[in-house]
Amino acid sequence: MTKLFRYGIACSLNKTGSSAPITFRGDIEDICERSRKYGYDGIEIHLVNPGEHDWDKISKTKDDYGLSVTALATGREFHQNKLYLLDENPQVRRDAINRLKEHIDVGAKLGALVIVGSMRKDIPDFQRYDYYEGLHNEAVLELAEYAEPKNVTIILENILTFTSNFMNTMRQTADVVRKINKPNVKIHLDTYSMLMEDNDIPGAIQYCMPELEYVHFADSARLYPGGGNVDFPLFLNTLLNVGYKGWIVTECIPWPTEDLSAERGMAYLNALETIVKIKRSTAERDYVQLHHGE
Repeated sequence: MTKLFRYGIACSLNKTGSSAPITFRGDIEDICERSRKYGYDGIEIHLVNPGEHDWDKISKTKDDYGLSVTALATGREFHQNKLYLLDENPQVRRDAINRLKEHIDVGAKLGALVIVGSMRKDIPDFQRYDYYEGLHNEAVLELAEYAEPKNVTIILENILTFTSNFMNTMRQTADVVRKINKPNVKIHLDTYSMLMEDNDIPGAIQYCMPELEYVHFADSARLYPGGGNVDFPLFLNTLLNVGYKGWIVTECIPWPTEDLSAERGMAYLNALETIVKIKRSTAERDYVQLHHGE
């Protein structure tokens, strides 16, 4: 049966704490083997330093398993290396931009998107909001121009308020993307952040079209889809209604174990697709019967 969407799973080639929303950690061969085993189509790689890894080997391994690299997640650069785009120190800002260019180079090799979320960090003084937004947008514009000839798209992610005070809602994120106005700068939707920050889920998703490029699924407490109380049928139906065609990637903690999180998450997504297909087909049939007769 044809799937409605392609699904990926978050992983890391570096050691990370169990509270990080990354399901698989370790060697690329092991990550790819398990991702394929549980039915995922791609892997999202969370990086600390692109220069530490053999990208030719990684590219060959993911190809051997028939997987895509969906995106490179850059948030560990802030959390571990303290690099971010809104630092008061211009040298830190320059170092953050240069590091993101390294991610873009890897993205070009792997055919992957590059996520910018936590790496923007906070606006230090909201009385100077326009100034700091300008710094951010200038940095992203420079990155976009660097990425454009490499055919790499940068995606800006909505982030929870307690992680960053900038671009928290989907509408805020979309407005910044549209202000930057580059064809290779798009919107990244994270359901976990969205549930905390956005009141109208369907309306916010609709507002992001057609720039919406990438979606993270995570249940409450960053559990695997189906492990909490998030209304994923609402999300999936809305994405279908607005014509979204991109990746859906689970960004979840490895609970109760890495393998069980991955297995249960994909089992839920497969079941969810089946239910959504049946209900949408039934609704379409009922509509036709109501308006056109038997």
